[in-house]
Amino acid sequence: MQEQALEGQTSDQEIVEKLRRDNPDIAAAVVATADGFSVAADTGPNISADMLAALGADLLERAARSAQEFDRGQIHELYLGCENGFLVVARCGQDLALICLASSTATLGLLLIDVRRAAGKLQ
Repeated sequence: MQEQALEGQTSDQEIVEKLRRDNPDIAAAVVATADGFSVAADTGPNISADMLAALGADLLERAARSAQEFDRGQIHELYLGCENGFLVVARCGQDLALICLASSTATLGLLLIDVRRAAGKLQ
């Protein structure tokens, strides 16, 4: 049974739904634990929230190891620009990550602003 959000607070599910609603270039948004389990998701019909959560958390962990190895400090976010779009992974506090897939027509600056705002609400 899912706990109700306290009055005046926004649930993780509401945050990812609003993110996709406000930015139509975002095809999927998932909140994942550091272990790669989905805790909230809003995805298109052909996108597995569980797979996106698992792979996004893995990418973030590998990037964090790289940053540590080269003394870059704690990683905040990473993004991949691919032929068919973008993958953005943003750390949300210590235990969560926001993982988003966006179309290739997305404006990267606006995409990052929207993802950062949503990630800030998830902390």
